[in-house]
Amino acid sequence: MNKAQRLLHILMTMQAHRKFNLKELTEEFGVSKRTILRDLQELSELGVPLYSELGVHGGYQLLRERMLPPIHFSDKEAVALFLVAESLKGYPMLPFEAEVESALKKFYHYSPRETKEKIERLRSHVLFHVQERGLDTPHLTALLEASLEGRIVTITYESEKGISQRDIQPIGVYTASGLWYCPAYCFRSQDTRLFRADRITALAVSGDQSRRIDPAGFDIRDWVAGRPGEETAELVIHLSRAGVIRAKSDPMLADGLTVHEDGTGCVRRRAALSDLACLADTLLGYGAKAEVEAPEQLREMLLRRVQEIRELYADAGDGSF
Repeated sequence: MNKAQRLLHILMTMQAHRKFNLKELTEEFGVSKRTILRDLQELSELGVPLYSELGVHGGYQLLRERMLPPIHFSDKEAVALFLVAESLKGYPMLPFEAEVESALKKFYHYSPRETKEKIERLRSHVLFHVQERGLDTPHLTALLEASLEGRIVTITYESEKGISQRDIQPIGVYTASGLWYCPAYCFRSQDTRLFRADRITALAVSGDQSRRIDPAGFDIRDWVAGRPGEETAELVIHLSRAGVIRAKSDPMLADGLTVHEDGTGCVRRRAALSDLACLADTLLGYGAKAEVEAPEQLREMLLRRVQEIRELYADAGDGSF
């Protein structure tokens, strides 16, 4: 039995027995006490949660609540798992990033040579490109854990309006266009709000958890799809042929887009009022390729932005820039 096989069998033995000692392992595997100690050390470094007790009745124990049983994968399943991992590598930060990396290293280490070769070929032929933002999200895992456990956290948040501190109860996290977002119930606003994870500069678990809301009915997928309870407006945007081509790959405008026979198009859907400012910024880049018919609030936002730009460049022309 080679070392890899012995480590796997030791792990299976630990799963089958509540408690074990070095003598039992040396007798079962026919190796020295020193070899078993090295094997246990290596398993521990790989993340196997071992607990040791000293004394006559001591020994080793596997913390079962923290350890999954051995799982067997087919060759295609193993390759598929690494394909999923490759799709996430473009993100500079992920929830439980260290644990993901550790799990993949273990999986790759114990994969057969043929599987490893397929994985390496896969890496040479498949690329999931994610737009690089260069923004850190150090509190991403903490936000996700808070949403899973229904905890209130106190955050320091930096927005265009300034820096604020508030208590929130995260609903979850999601990613779009290379950025991470966290919808959460904000106790200061007494309503759900959307926060950019990279704009959270500090986070701590709140000492007062008595205000926690009932998480029942809060699902991150439902929130992203429709943001239940949020006020919306009818969105109507007419697009030129060039605008349609651009809008097809624009997540802000592709939803609700209808293309006419002549190549022009129209975006018609409900839009959250909180999204209008972001829409206005996006539409500025379209210039005359997009014309907003409704809502009136969005038209006014665009006019204000155009006027601000006109005034900025007018000042620059006067030499006062």
